[in-house]
Amino acid sequence: MAADISDGVERFTLAAFQEAVRIVEEGVATVADVDIALRAGAGFKEGIFAWADHQGLAQIKDRLEQMAKEHGEWFAPLPLLSQRVASGRGFTDV
Repeated sequence: MAADISDGVERFTLAAFQEAVRIVEEGVATVADVDIALRAGAGFKEGIFAWADHQGLAQIKDRLEQMAKEHGEWFAPLPLLSQRVASGRGFTDV
């Protein structure tokens, strides 16, 4: 059962990351705004973009590609993530 729980946590975290990227792509909020909101309002230890930078954006992109095959196109990496991976810059790089 532990594997199921960790799979669920990963799916939830990557879904939250996808939505955060969408929010930034749509101009609703900045990367910094999203990270602050998740730390202050949702109790995250670090913002979702800081987390993603620490995990490695290329690794996250690869996992999202796998998840898109398993769970549908909603998980397909978004253009902003692909741009960041191609540039080698993290979301929190200034």
